Amino acid sequence: MNKHDDIALMSGEIFKSLMRNIASSVAVISTSSEGRLHGMTATAVCSVSADPATILIVVNRSTRSHPIIATTKQFTVNILAEDQQAISGLFASKQDNPFSAVEYRMGLNGNPIIVGAAAHLECSTYYELDVGTHTIFVGHVTSGDVSTVPPLVYHEGQYKSLSPRKAEREVAPMFLDRWSPRAFSPSEIDDETLMSLFEAARWAPSSMNAQPWRFIYVRRGQPKWQPFLETLSNTNRSWSVHAAALIAFVSKKTLQFDGKEFPSPTHSFDTGAAWMSFALQASLSDWYTHGMAGFNAEKLSRELEVPEDFVINAVAAIGRLGDSSSLPDHLKAREIPSERKALSELVFSGTFGGA
Repeated sequence: MNKHDDIALMSGEIFKSLMRNIASSVAVISTSSEGRLHGMTATAVCSVSADPATILIVVNRSTRSHPIIATTKQFTVNILAEDQQAISGLFASKQDNPFSAVEYRMGLNGNPIIVGAAAHLECSTYYELDVGTHTIFVGHVTSGDVSTVPPLVYHEGQYKSLSPRKAEREVAPMFLDRWSPRAFSPSEIDDETLMSLFEAARWAPSSMNAQPWRFIYVRRGQPKWQPFLETLSNTNRSWSVHAAALIAFVSKKTLQFDGKEFPSPTHSFDTGAAWMSFALQASLSDWYTHGMAGFNAEKLSRELEVPEDFVINAVAAIGRLGDSSSLPDHLKAREIPSERKALSELVFSGTFGGA
């Protein structure tokens, strides 16, 4: 009897929660067999020794790559660059031939090397050990290279970058800190918290102080939750189902002035300012928002009983930040703060396109 047999082990869920706090670089383990290329996304890559140069990888035995590595005794670790989230998602999916959508070159050991990666290590296996559902492959590093591009990092269920967003000019941090994730935790939001965000939104500027905006919210679990959810596009519904609340940003299409009512040319513009105020206040309060245009406006207007002289401009989801593993494969790679176009592409002096 093993002296450790009577030791109580930590539950799998608690263990996973703890391990999410360990930041790891994101790699694609590439292999080849009989002219066919294979690859899988992995974070379980670790240095073992510098002399001789040795690393280990941990591979689930149910993956397609496992028998190839075990048979060929060769593998290449491609450490992805911070702008290669899509490649990570591609190799984490069930796609049959992901290399058909990726630029690569063949390495010295006959395995593909992904172009643009932060680094790569070509390895020859000399030892392997089965542990639970996985195999630890220990390999001598026979060749490799590194670039100056920062690597992609995975931490707390999210893709992250070692190069934080950088503004071209000095701005308040809240503008860079706000971003639009799709992965939300199961946390609920109460009415008092929501009202504080709407309070920020109502102080937005508007043409002639008309304040055309109206906000209709439904918290998860309320009677209108499912009808609201069903008006969203399939993709938006797949992730917003986990949000704490959904909000419709509505505006009055007409403007009153001098006793007359006429079409408002700025009602959507003004409501966009209210949305930004809402989103910034949410970010400052550690809540995350994601605006959406993919919804059936006519159906949602009926469900929410929006009057004829009002229009739904957009909808948004709000919640606490969750684990990106809850997302469909094609969205996981996009779960990272996005960059912005350069000022020179957006700002012109005198005329459109003017320098």
